[in-house]
Amino acid sequence: FGTMIDEAGLDACTARANDLMALSRERVASEVLKLLVATNAVPVVALMVERGIFQAVLPEIDAEGAERLALLADRETAAGIAPAPIRRLAMTIAPTAAEAVGARLKLSNTDRKRLIAATAGPGTEGPQALAYRTGLTVAIDRLLIAGEDVSTIKDWTPPVFPFSGGALVERGLRKGPDVAAMLRRVETQWISEGFPGADRVAVIADDLVAEVSA
Repeated sequence: FGTMIDEAGLDACTARANDLMALSRERVASEVLKLLVATNAVPVVALMVERGIFQAVLPEIDAEGAERLALLADRETAAGIAPAPIRRLAMTIAPTAAEAVGARLKLSNTDRKRLIAATAGPGTEGPQALAYRTGLTVAIDRLLIAGEDVSTIKDWTPPVFPFSGGALVERGLRKGPDVAAMLRRVETQWISEGFPGADRVAVIADDLVAEVSA
């Protein structure tokens, strides 16, 4: 993927674009994913879209997708985040196409799940809450795709929830669904307060248990 365009080679690729259908889906996936993170990925993808080279194997990558890829590349650079092929693929296709594209390219289960997850919106909880619930990789993908700030989670390690169902049983709740439901409420409140320490979580639990016991 050099900086100079070989016009004769490009014309040949355009003329034989349908030959890509003869390649295995795994080979197509491998080549596309390498292309998306190549040094000159943005102009090359735009040129391939213009020439209709993707049409035979990945028509979901269109002119709008190429424009979105350019935006994502700029955001990655500005944030100091390394390009990721699955993230970039997610940006170049419509969110509704993620599952079908992942299946057609025979992506690994891990890559397919990441592709689908990346196309969902970041939600309204905030970057750290998103990272806690989905993991850092998915959170960064979603935020970059949405054009939102990733600085608060770029070097952040999601904390471990400092509470357990046993602590709720000690507070008088019966083991089973009641404990599970209350534990989720405590965790949700803990997240919304910005992940405070164990002492504050104990107070949250006391208050919520008292509320249902009243």
